[in-house]
Amino acid sequence: MEFYEVKISDISLTNVGFAVFLRPKDSDDKRVVPIFIGPLETHSITTVIDGTKPPRPMTHDLMLYMLTSLGATVLKITIEEIIDSTFYAKIQLRKDEEIITLDARPSDSIALALRANAPIYIAKSVLDETGIIMKEDEIQGESISSEKKIQALPKSNLQILEETLENALKTEDYETAAKIRDQIKKLIENS
Repeated sequence: MEFYEVKISDISLTNVGFAVFLRPKDSDDKRVVPIFIGPLETHSITTVIDGTKPPRPMTHDLMLYMLTSLGATVLKITIEEIIDSTFYAKIQLRKDEEIITLDARPSDSIALALRANAPIYIAKSVLDETGIIMKEDEIQGESISSEKKIQALPKSNLQILEETLENALKTEDYETAAKIRDQIKKLIENS
């Protein structure tokens, strides 16, 4: 199976929820693969991109602490196939001389890979099947801050904002929660 190393080119709120956009890293290929993820996973990924450190470990931080405590390292993650619009990923670990491969959701795999500084790969067949070309003005850049993401949300997504606020509070990320609260207030005032 042929793979391309990918990077996150954007994380956005679309009309069907949050999506992380993956683009081939060392290639002139302009295609991106949108993978739809939940608000909690979005929050987990954007905290790493933003460099935000929550006061208590989030789930993916805990996963990495457990793996390293057990002497394992994350080698890479691979997004290997798509079946009925569902992406399937694998996390490859090394413990001593043993290679361990675990089945995982792409969103959890990406959140873990970012924390472990591990590369992310996508199968050529998945890129060929799901890759789309976006206009340059549709792509936000290499990474987005929570503030930029929140400011870009349309009014029709108040419920998603409220869910994201709830998740930020659960993970004790009060800085992000305050930004989301302010955005909700603006949306309500302007409606």
